[in-house]
Amino acid sequence: MIRTGILLGLVALLSACGEETGNSTPVIQVAASEVVFQIHAEGELEAVKSTPITAPAASRRPQTLAWIMPQFSQVKEGEVVARFDGSNFQLEVDETNFEIQKIMYSMLAKDREIDNTQFSFDAEAQVIDYEYQLAKQFNIDDPLLYTKIEMIEAGDNEEFLKAKSNHIEKVEENYVEKSASEKAVLESSKQKQVAKLEMNSASLSALEIKAPHDGLFVLEPSWDGSLPEPGKSVFPGAKLAKLPDLSEMQAKVFVPEVEAIGIKEGVGVSVSLHAYPGSMFEGHVKSISKTAQPKERDNPVKYFTVTVALDTKDPDKLKPGQRLNASIRVVEQNRGLVVPIQTVFRVDDNTYVFLQEGDDFKQQAVNTGFCSSSMCTIESGLADGDVIALTQPANTILEARL
Repeated sequence: MIRTGILLGLVALLSACGEETGNSTPVIQVAASEVVFQIHAEGELEAVKSTPITAPAASRRPQTLAWIMPQFSQVKEGEVVARFDGSNFQLEVDETNFEIQKIMYSMLAKDREIDNTQFSFDAEAQVIDYEYQLAKQFNIDDPLLYTKIEMIEAGDNEEFLKAKSNHIEKVEENYVEKSASEKAVLESSKQKQVAKLEMNSASLSALEIKAPHDGLFVLEPSWDGSLPEPGKSVFPGAKLAKLPDLSEMQAKVFVPEVEAIGIKEGVGVSVSLHAYPGSMFEGHVKSISKTAQPKERDNPVKYFTVTVALDTKDPDKLKPGQRLNASIRVVEQNRGLVVPIQTVFRVDDNTYVFLQEGDDFKQQAVNTGFCSSSMCTIESGLADGDVIALTQPANTILEARL
């Protein structure tokens, strides 16, 4: 939450609250002092640089995690850090191999059918050609030896055999084209199954994930904050863990959306680790997320993620994942004026307070600086020791003034 620290004159300022003038208007005396506005939030440590450990992308669908290295384990290069369940992939490999064998048998049967049919076509064509040659050789065309009817029948037989030969050729051509199409369909089905086999085989070969180098194994939480665990489905390419570089750490702080007022790059931050409550680490805001997001699936509260660069390097104490408290100093002034926000009134684009003069009040224009939900800094318009009204005095009218 946002807190305002006025380290020198805050006691004097607050002690004036409740004083009343003759017209019973509560007032407060403005006192100059050191001003510090702080936002208190929680977060965790993370490495500035780390090597991500991701789920294999060979598969195009989620995989079930069978085993994963425990959190904060020291791992060596090449050591297996996670393993996926490959029973479904193995089952599909066996099924695909069976389908490929079926297609291969179908292709062999088709080849035998084509060979037998073409042999039949060739045999029949040879017989017809032979009969045709005989018909031509012994054509009855002598009217002295044969009747006219016999000569006509002999000629018709020759034409019939010629037409039959042409018909057989066309039937064979159609059969060859049809058979080629059927073989192409079988080949296409085979290639489809081969591609499926290759994909599942690649998934089987990528069931184990090995550490790319030595380091500390840190599990990576998903968007809902849950850590990877056996039995959980993981999408291809999803982050499972990381191997952080412990030489340089930073703080990741989660600030509620309603309280993230005045946070900008460069402002000072004090960090206290839960594990070392007596130690304080200083730093500054490195970046702030552009949008607020919920940390938990069932919690609608949204948080801005503030990245804090730490001024100290302490590998013995600063470990990734450690919980921490952070105080973000959005305003730091050696000396300034702070008033309760209810004493500030706005008309159009102008800001006013009611300044006490004797027993009366006048509308005084002021310029405000940073305002939290309860306090505002005054840049100009008031001086140390001025007395202002906590509420709008009776019988006064708030009006816009140039």
